[in-house]
Amino acid sequence: MIRTWMFELGIVAVVVLTISALSGGGVELIGALAVIASFAHGQVADRLAEAERERVGQALERSRRARVGMAELMDDVANHGVRVHCYSWAARYFTAKETLWFVYFVAHRSWSALAGVGLFLIYPAWRRWWRSHRRG
Repeated sequence: MIRTWMFELGIVAVVVLTISALSGGGVELIGALAVIASFAHGQVADRLAEAERERVGQALERSRRARVGMAELMDDVANHGVRVHCYSWAARYFTAKETLWFVYFVAHRSWSALAGVGLFLIYPAWRRWWRSHRRG
């Protein structure tokens, strides 16, 4: 069974790879693959955000009906798991796209963009560190 995200990704891949082939391929193919990986990562992130909005909204509605306090609301939100089945691909797509962008920017000698790749790669670690220190 083809899921919507697979269909969307397939269309993007066909369009981008066709344009890459028509423009001569080569290094441009790396850029095309990076765009595809970026799109896939965006798909997962979008679905996670959408599911989270829905999940939190449902928990808020349940808490209004039950007139529960904030602690009970947070327990309710925490105990209703993620419903996005492709969420595990987010980290893989992120790593793939940044690796491809790195190769692409080196080939084009795009040094400022290459610095951006480094920043994107350290950002998740920074966010984890920041969240752990803000709670404590």
